[in-house]
Amino acid sequence: MVIQAPISEPPTEPKWQVIVRLLRWDKPAGRLILMVPALWAIFLAARGAPPWPLIVVIIIGTLATSAAGCVVNDLWDRDIDPDVERTQNRPLASRALTVQTGIMVALVAFACAGGLALYLNPLSLALCIAAVPVIIGYPLAKRFFPIPQLVLSIA
Repeated sequence: MVIQAPISEPPTEPKWQVIVRLLRWDKPAGRLILMVPALWAIFLAARGAPPWPLIVVIIIGTLATSAAGCVVNDLWDRDIDPDVERTQNRPLASRALTVQTGIMVALVAFACAGGLALYLNPLSLALCIAAVPVIIGYPLAKRFFPIPQLVLSIA
């Protein structure tokens, strides 16, 4: 009689870590592309140091906004990403997270960004609202527009 050890599956990644990957918070370059110009702008507008609560709003708001954009991108591309080597391990493409979870994470990120935008002046709030369709539509622009970064630069 031969006794075999049970086959163990590789350890699964905790769900919170998968969500961090979905938000791309493990890759800071994308966050900095949005955060640095926003911080620079408020320092220029204040002609020095802006109030620290505004700095906090900008930092958290850019993290939430970029996260929402990444999740929306992954939702649009979830059926394409599995066929692309660079993107096949993204949480929605690899089915590590469900589409429903992706939608909920995107809604929470947009809600956080929107709530923080309420602390901004009326013009800044209007610009934040105007950016939402661009953030949602950018992934589609990649399919139909030869220079999709121009669309993203509007946001």
